Amino acid sequence: MDIRERILTALHWGEPDRVPLTTYDWFLPRGTTERVLREAGVGLVMRLPAHRVEHRQVEIVTREYWEKGRKRLRKTIRTPVGEVWQTLEPETAYDSSLWILEHFIKEPADYRVLEFVYRDAVYHDNYAFIREAQRRIGGDGLVYVRLAKAPIQEMLYQMLGLERFSLDYYDRRDLFDSLHQTMLERYEELYDLAAGAPVEIILLGDNITSDVVGAERFRNYCMPVYKCLKTRLAETGKKLAVHMDGRLASLQNAIAEAEFDIVEALTPPPMGDVSIRDARRLWPAKALWINFTSSMHIEPPAEIEAHTRHLLEEAGSRRGFAVGVTEDAPVEALERSLGIIARVLQEYG
Repeated sequence: MDIRERILTALHWGEPDRVPLTTYDWFLPRGTTERVLREAGVGLVMRLPAHRVEHRQVEIVTREYWEKGRKRLRKTIRTPVGEVWQTLEPETAYDSSLWILEHFIKEPADYRVLEFVYRDAVYHDNYAFIREAQRRIGGDGLVYVRLAKAPIQEMLYQMLGLERFSLDYYDRRDLFDSLHQTMLERYEELYDLAAGAPVEIILLGDNITSDVVGAERFRNYCMPVYKCLKTRLAETGKKLAVHMDGRLASLQNAIAEAEFDIVEALTPPPMGDVSIRDARRLWPAKALWINFTSSMHIEPPAEIEAHTRHLLEEAGSRRGFAVGVTEDAPVEALERSLGIIARVLQEYG
């Protein structure tokens, strides 16, 4: 059984030869250690959009500059009704993620600009690029479609930031809900493209944490999106995963009711607040593709091994269970810990 087969077997509730172990493809710099880890069973995950976007009247300009010794990016969106901008800082470990220092929406007028951006967009499928990525990765991992977050989560993370999100949710609900509705309408096209993509798994990158989203917004804004997507995927055989890497205990009942197949990036204690054992009990119909407890990557080998065995004991079965790495760690520490985790999973298998 190759790595790709192992991942899909586990997440479809089959019996793989061992619990799958995955990491994002950019977390392992190419070289000898990376090759050894792949040969030990570490699978590479590639997350690709199902769509490409073009704009008719919108211009997007990114300017790179340095400030106090740190690289910065200023992304400006120009439209016939105005412009908005955000300031970004590349993270230093992998240079693959961007921290948002200033968000697009700073005042009420910015909502109208972003609504125009979404109405102006034209979406095309990205299927040829997906198929080429699948050809290249072969059995060494899995290519799946990563959709944008549910609109409310996209607004929180990409457009508003926590403070402005909180204020406008209560003080400017008219603007808030108007943008949200516009995004919902356009995302219908993205969901159709995802349903037709040549992949087995569709992931919503929602970054759910109960401390921020709250039960009310999760039920009223997130769960309907999951249901919409799940309905579209019903005849395709595709599984729907949701990226839930935060604290989830206060949402546990709502998550049980929500219509999706895989809780992806669940992070065990002490970082998260739902254990693998409790997740199995609370969500018996949902597969778990966990994020290996990030703080453990820098611990001594014996502790990493003991923690891995503890997670396997709590999971209780290879069915519906996979281990992933979805948060970055120092490269040297990650290379070392992945080797230990892979060995333990092989012994368990």
